[in-house]
Amino acid sequence: MAESVDTTRTLLTPLRRPDFIRLWMADGLWWQSMWMETLVTGWLALEMTDSAWWVSVVAFCRNIPVPLVGFLGPVWVERFRRRRVIQALQSVNLLAALTLAILYHFGRLEYWHLTMVSLANGAAWALDWPTRRALLPDLVGRDHVVDAMVLENVLQSLTRLSGPLLAGLAMQHLGAGGTLWILCLIGGTGLLVLLGLRTDSHSPEQTAGIRDALARTREGLRYVRGNSAILGTLIITVIMNAWAFPFQALLPVFARDVLGQGPFGLGLLGAANGAGAMVGLLLVNLSRRSFGHPAIFSTGSILACVGLLAFSLSSSMTLSLAALAIAGVGQAGFSIMQSSIILVEATDQMRSRAMGALVIAIGVGPLGRVQAGAMAVAWSAPVAVFCMAASGALATLAVVLLLLGFVRRSQEPPDD
Repeated sequence: MAESVDTTRTLLTPLRRPDFIRLWMADGLWWQSMWMETLVTGWLALEMTDSAWWVSVVAFCRNIPVPLVGFLGPVWVERFRRRRVIQALQSVNLLAALTLAILYHFGRLEYWHLTMVSLANGAAWALDWPTRRALLPDLVGRDHVVDAMVLENVLQSLTRLSGPLLAGLAMQHLGAGGTLWILCLIGGTGLLVLLGLRTDSHSPEQTAGIRDALARTREGLRYVRGNSAILGTLIITVIMNAWAFPFQALLPVFARDVLGQGPFGLGLLGAANGAGAMVGLLLVNLSRRSFGHPAIFSTGSILACVGLLAFSLSSSMTLSLAALAIAGVGQAGFSIMQSSIILVEATDQMRSRAMGALVIAIGVGPLGRVQAGAMAVAWSAPVAVFCMAASGALATLAVVLLLLGFVRRSQEPPDD
């Protein structure tokens, strides 16, 4: 009992920091908006084109800026204070939502507008996400990074549940236009919260320009190659973004064409993943004192793939919801430990560079979404998800077995 009380007290320690609370609340609104936007744009694309391929193209546009901007972007923005960066990028998200809402209101919204806004949001995310993550150790201290990540994932999982549900309900009762205006409201509230940040956090070594940023990016890539925990995390991140997570782009196709559901059914499918992630959060918090972070990370990744395999084989709404919940349990382990491993392992000087390498790893996602769309057109959406999830599980297992020194308990950062 005493150990349980101590664990809870440690977990809540970051909430004593006012700036962490502001960032935490803003992140919750940010995730809520992202999950809603993904479903709304996917459904609009399906209604406009009636094609799984063009639905996947919208998801591709949302992710293709990640490897391009993420290659130098996170290192280049080290020259600015981190709170200024995320405030500016939150403004981009708000303007993107306003653009879609106004175009829809006046009956001018077209498919290419969805792709352009997705490109803008993807570019903003490629800078915003690593900057928010790099800010955490300065707000809560390195010893409480994992606690902060668990708390962050509480909101992420809640919004993975509430985002699709609210998007489905809003589209059913208010239409796509009303849902887009809700996105504007959420984005504006998030910006107001971020404007309250007071931290002066910035990189210990600011870049002098693009050439310096390129040199530091190369240095960061060499650094992560020499750290098995970070390297294994990046490889599995590539695997999951290439073969597991692209299923999200095909959810509208599963909802309408496989399970015979409308917008609300689509929202339930997305929410099931979030419900499983909530259970996963509890399991991760209980297990992180007994198992190493890489072990939890890789186990969660494999479990997420197993849940997707079951989802791809289901033609029942009930079984599909259960399978996505299982995938969500695994995804919680992936999502909490992905950033935690890098933030704990990397030195302060290498933190932004290591996070930039993580963005590059996430950047393979667009290829996975294009592959998913092409396979869905050629073979069907269920076959596409089955093949990709099976590949993800086998490849992750290979990393665990073959990368020496990856699955181990590692809590202390290495020397420079």
